Formats: sequence, C-alpha cells, structure tokens
Amino acid sequence: MTANFTLLFLAIFVGATYWGWTWPYIAKMMPLYVAAIPGVILTLVQLYRDGTQWESQEKNRAKGIEMDEVHNIKLDRQTELWRTLAFFGWFIGGAVGVWLLGIIYSLPALVFFYALIDGKEKLHTSLIMAMVTYGLVWGLFEYTLEMRWPPGLLIGY
Repeated sequence: MTANFTLLFLAIFVGATYWGWTWPYIAKMMPLYVAAIPGVILTLVQLYRDGTQWESQEKNRAKGIEMDEVHNIKLDRQTELWRTLAFFGWFIGGAVGVWLLGIIYSLPALVFFYALIDGKEKLHTSLIMAMVTYGLVWGLFEYTLEMRWPPGLLIGY
C-alpha cells in the first residue's frame, strides 16, 4: 500500500518535471527546482527504502528513541479559556494591525509586543527581534525581491 502511494507521488512529480521543463526560467524556478525535482529524488529514495525494507519499523522501534514529548497535564477551565482568548487576541490584533498599518510596520510591531508581553523577553531582546523582522520583511521582500506589499489603511507608502 505504501509503495502505491509513493508511486502516485512519483508520477505526479515526474509529470510536473516533464511539463514544467519548457517553461521560462523565472516561471519554473520555484515549482520545478524547489518542488518537482526534489520530489522525484525523495520519492525514488522512498521506493528504494520500501523495496529493500531498509530500516524496517521493527528495527526502528527497537533502537529508536521517543521524540514526542507526552504530557498529561490537566489545566483548569479558566486557564484554558484565558490562553485561548490570548491566542485569538494576538491573532486578531495582528490582522487589524496589517489592515491599518500594512505588513511592513505591523509585523515587527507584533513581534516586539508579543515577545515583550507574552514571551516576557527583555526590552532590548524584543527590540532586536523586531528590527530583524523589519529587516527581513523590508530587506528581503521589498528591496531584494521587489515585491510590494499592499499599504495599510492609515499608512500608505
């Protein structure tokens, strides 16, 4: 069953590579070089592993370690409610900030306030995180890739 699923993905990735090969370079860069060709390579590796039963599940279980942390912590209802409200508060605040200020200014502000308030980081650590976020959003997307984000309602550029 697993091999059939892998063969299906191999067919999809080979088809994507075949049809995307004739596209212009800029159009095929992401779909072909980032997804399709690595997908072909990874599915071929998986087929090899399935065919040779390389590291079967019994061996993995015997020599492996538990990677998932399992906790049986029961929180009281009020703590669960406050954490849920805090999550949605940050989420809605970020969305409203992007709508009003635009992503260039609101994302660093969100990172700053989240790190300072909810993450309980020091002021200088929160400022550094916000500056790095601004550098990535503006420097990578706006300057390097020349991708223009829509301006906010209050701040247009």
